[in-house]
Amino acid sequence: MELFIVSLWLWQLPAMVLSATSLEFQDQRDDSCLTYVHDSLLHIDCSDRGLTDLPEGLDTNAQVLLLANNNFATFPSQLEKFSKVEVMDLSGNLLSSSLPAYFQDWNQLTILNLSHNNYDSWLNSVYTFNFIKLDLSKNKINHIDEEAFIRMPRLYLLELSENRLYDILPRIFQQATSLEVLILSRNYFSVVPHFESASLKNLHLSNCQITSFDKNSLKGMPSLLEIDLSINQIETIPDHLASNSLQELDLSYNEIEKLTDSTFSMLPHLAVLNLRGNGFREVWSTSHFASNPFLREVHVKGNRWSCDGFSVNLLLTYEFLTKEPPKVFDKASLICYSPSNVTQMSWQQAYIRTWHADGGSMSSYTIGAVVFGMVIGIILTSFVCRLLMSKNKPVPPRPTSETIVLNGDAIQPRPDSVVLRVPLREDLPPTYDEALLLSTLNSSFRSLPDFIDESDNRERGNRRSRSIGDLTETRPRLDRRSVRQTAVEVRLN
Repeated sequence: MELFIVSLWLWQLPAMVLSATSLEFQDQRDDSCLTYVHDSLLHIDCSDRGLTDLPEGLDTNAQVLLLANNNFATFPSQLEKFSKVEVMDLSGNLLSSSLPAYFQDWNQLTILNLSHNNYDSWLNSVYTFNFIKLDLSKNKINHIDEEAFIRMPRLYLLELSENRLYDILPRIFQQATSLEVLILSRNYFSVVPHFESASLKNLHLSNCQITSFDKNSLKGMPSLLEIDLSINQIETIPDHLASNSLQELDLSYNEIEKLTDSTFSMLPHLAVLNLRGNGFREVWSTSHFASNPFLREVHVKGNRWSCDGFSVNLLLTYEFLTKEPPKVFDKASLICYSPSNVTQMSWQQAYIRTWHADGGSMSSYTIGAVVFGMVIGIILTSFVCRLLMSKNKPVPPRPTSETIVLNGDAIQPRPDSVVLRVPLREDLPPTYDEALLLSTLNSSFRSLPDFIDESDNRERGNRRSRSIGDLTETRPRLDRRSVRQTAVEVRLN
């Protein structure tokens, strides 16, 4: 029984919760506006009530006043009592009138949201306002007076997106000396508008149907740090696009197909480059970024790269973008879409495949290039070798053989077995050892007459020649009546 009661209670619990929620929601609907404190600020929320005027009894000390999505065609008369408002949201109404005069007395009103109203122009005002952020987006504005913001000295952010602007007057922001962020997205500019602003740092021009822009488009903005030109119809980036301050350039989702060495040459402080979703096919050369030493991020996803041919950029640019610290964090975006043999390969893999293909996959062009290179290498090597050989040709050795003149003019070559032990020196007397050698040599030559006499006594038919070695043999001396002097001359060629 107890289990049945518990089950019944659990079954009815969702209905009880829904009933309590409905009662609470009904209580909230009974109140015309909500009042609460958030972040130490008193809020009054009268949004989505269909109001045409403010209800009575609201706390006029409110600091945040939320009046969005009502039916205000003009600024409510009771609004003048809220002199302490810092933030006011009047978006989603039917307003088209100029700002009321009492706004100039609200020194604390810094954020005003007038988006999604019926403004078709924004005119000059004789009153001075302290707005820091002014939102005029999602209106129908097609004209802005040249001095419309001249009396907003504290204006920091101006939102003008989703209007009907076709052009901007050149001096419209010249006097807004605090303006740093300008949002002009979703308008109808065909070119990047030319205007002057010494303080502007962030310019947003995405989704504006821009087809081109001039290289001097940014010349009037010397403090510009970031420009967003994404989701347009730009086909080319002008060479020598000039800006001495630009750091971030967003050209994603356009129709750009080509870069040159001059494209970013006048952007010395470029740090972030977004080129996602364009029409690039040819892999860039690293020389395109030679003038951008501070480049740290490059976004290239969504381009259909072609890795055809022997492009060394496949490897060099891959290493330039991926080496530590990497400029491309998504390496998967550096892939080839053509030709078919390298599809879905990284640039690095495609380079290796192209230059070091497998045996059966080498194209005839590759084989021809390799053979041609080998022939040229052989010819050059042969030429270099011949040249070196001609320069280093050995000098033939001077003959060292010696001749001996014996008893006349007959010249006989000195046998190789006889070694001349007396070194020849010019203009110097012989040493002791040399003198001993000379005496031995002379004594050996004195035996020559004996050899000659003995030879004469033999029959001439049995004469045989003797080697020079026989001269050194010891034999008895024979008596002879006269001793002929033998001249011995040693010649060295």
